Amino acid sequence: MKRSKILAISSPGGHWVQLCRLIPAFKVCDVVYACSYNKASELSDNDNYYVIGDVSRDSIQRIFSVALGVVKILKEEKPTVIITTGALPGLISILLGRLYGVNTIWLDSIANSEKVSMSGKVASYFAHSCFTQWEYLSSERIRYIGRVI
Repeated sequence: MKRSKILAISSPGGHWVQLCRLIPAFKVCDVVYACSYNKASELSDNDNYYVIGDVSRDSIQRIFSVALGVVKILKEEKPTVIITTGALPGLISILLGRLYGVNTIWLDSIANSEKVSMSGKVASYFAHSCFTQWEYLSSERIRYIGRVI
């Protein structure tokens, strides 16, 4: 039986911290990590890691560079699942992953306690599974099954 290959991708800071909280759940899979800064101390030297560009609403001109970086990862690694805790680089990976036939999972940041993030709202239309970490923010397209932190 072929093992699943996960692309775990996020923006830096709290998004990355939350993604790293999921590492124990990935032990039965092959995992490739991607973020917009140098390899984090949470990962070992043996972990596959890609540095992608960062993009946000304030730097939207970088979107094509980030998209090309994600496409490169998808072509080289051929993941079967993409999981992201956000933000815009994660959303880009969800959209491109769908085009490549990859199963996609969006986990909205726990910091979004009053409303789902803009990227999370968009992801809820495209991701195969979309989750919030606050029960009262769940909806028809965004499920709550617990918190990462």
